[in-house]
Amino acid sequence: MKPVVIALTVAALLGAQVIPGPRWYRTASGMLGLPPTNVGAHDIERMERYLTYGVAYCAGLGAQEYAANQAMARNMSAYLGRVGTMATDPQARVVALRVASAFSAFPCAYPDRQLPVVMPPPPQPGDPPFALVSPNLGKVPDAEQETAADLAVRYDTDAVRSAGIWKSGEQLRLNLATRGMSLNAQTAGAMSRLQPLYQDAFNALRTHNWEEALSNLQAAEATTQKIAATVGH
Repeated sequence: MKPVVIALTVAALLGAQVIPGPRWYRTASGMLGLPPTNVGAHDIERMERYLTYGVAYCAGLGAQEYAANQAMARNMSAYLGRVGTMATDPQARVVALRVASAFSAFPCAYPDRQLPVVMPPPPQPGDPPFALVSPNLGKVPDAEQETAADLAVRYDTDAVRSAGIWKSGEQLRLNLATRGMSLNAQTAGAMSRLQPLYQDAFNALRTHNWEEALSNLQAAEATTQKIAATVGH
């Protein structure tokens, strides 16, 4: 077969695989083809964000669109239920069951329902001085949703890890203070930098400044690593 014919054949096959619809629908279609044992937590968490971003586009759907979305939501609820019992990644099993419930309440499939609103717990004494959950991003354009979802998941993951390290550092600081001692200047400075870094990342996400959000998250990760080198985590 001539190279031109091969190229046209490949292009035709790739074109046949294009799935129309919003980001959540396209991603769900692809995920259904994966063995439930192989799905990772990050992929499901990103899918969860796509559902949230999709809500802003639910208004004005026609009957056929609702029917197609409902069929996809039912398939995904059942599929994620299997992931919740079969995935080799323990975190994936936990997240899958949560997102399966979200699909059952997705307003683009069930117009009389709403996604559950999960509010972060109120801060407690001794908690780190930064938000542990990424902000509500509002309406995100389809072309930007993958970047937005990755950064939101990254913020949540980073913030939880930084919180654990920060608490260990704070406990060490208090223990040293009882003996009239203090943290070394490098560790103390790193701990104080976490708050503005996460605040700037939070604000950048909220305003859809993806590059700024990524830069601040990378800096927060490096700063957390410096603290961990002292506190032993």
